[in-house]
Amino acid sequence: MSTIGLIGGLSGIIAFAALVVLRPLAVRMNLMDRPVQRKLHKGVVPLTGGLSVFLGLLGAWLITMPFAAGYGMFLLTSVLLVALGALDDARNLSPQLRLWVQVVVGALLVYGSGVYLTTLGDLFGLGEIRLGWVGPLVTIAAVVGATNAFNMIDGIDGLIGTLSLVALVGLLLIFSVQPGFPAEGALAAGIAMALLPYLMANLKMKPFRRRIFMGDAGAMFIGIAVVWLFTKGTYGAEPAFRPVTALWLVAVPLMDMVAIMIRRVRRGQNVMVADREHLHHIFLRAGFSDRQALWLITTLAVAMAAFGLVGELFSVPQWLMFTLFLALFGGYLFVLARIWRVLVWVRQTLSLEDKATRKL
Repeated sequence: MSTIGLIGGLSGIIAFAALVVLRPLAVRMNLMDRPVQRKLHKGVVPLTGGLSVFLGLLGAWLITMPFAAGYGMFLLTSVLLVALGALDDARNLSPQLRLWVQVVVGALLVYGSGVYLTTLGDLFGLGEIRLGWVGPLVTIAAVVGATNAFNMIDGIDGLIGTLSLVALVGLLLIFSVQPGFPAEGALAAGIAMALLPYLMANLKMKPFRRRIFMGDAGAMFIGIAVVWLFTKGTYGAEPAFRPVTALWLVAVPLMDMVAIMIRRVRRGQNVMVADREHLHHIFLRAGFSDRQALWLITTLAVAMAAFGLVGELFSVPQWLMFTLFLALFGGYLFVLARIWRVLVWVRQTLSLEDKATRKL
């Protein structure tokens, strides 16, 4: 069995077992999500999904994988972020405290491992943008941004799990065809397989009959893991992929986070305070069910990731891929500013198509 298959299989098995073991312990640890005004679910739901994902990956890694090339520091900082997330799930920490701890953990990862972003690629057609001494700071900012982007997108059942899978599967495809990245491919496969039991429980698929939520612990782990894989994949003289490709793999959570922060700044609001203005909230208020919103948003994410992978495969110029991404984001902001008119038009169109189908 290949390393990727072994780590993936072990992670999935351990994560499944962790879900079963952690559920009865959730009450004792106060890891329970209770409905409030901005939350959509009913009843009290355990917040142990993310812990199961992390434990699945950690257990498989301790059994089969090395700690060289910075992976020991990655696992240590992951433990710290998962602990922070679990504490936040249990105690509801202030956004400012979470932010500063994320910065410290990001700095520990960067300076402890010595691995950080060294280039942004040729984004403007004027040559490669080398980061130099700014590289570690950019990487720390990326860690903070990714942990919050995945945390913010976790608003309806299945969404953070499917969007994480989109990014991880995209990375796994790249690492699988590029020589010299066995640990990176194994990490992507391990987290992806550990996510599957959580997704089954979150969507109440057999054998799970009760929901389990990811929690901040899982969102923070996914965020730091994705940034680590992006950094490792673009690091060195022979990188696995170009930095611009990473934007397309996490396009939906990234654009959602940046767009909502822009709106909050314009209104003079705290950018770290949670609200109900994310993309999935908009779909729900427009009348779509949570499952319809899930598949629509996931389809968008898959399309964007696929476009990024095709651009990588055919070596489309980086400046062109970046320009297209900016144009997409600009279009996203334009549509959001007119979202209600757009959604009314979409629903009217779907209604007319449904009536025409019934007549036939």
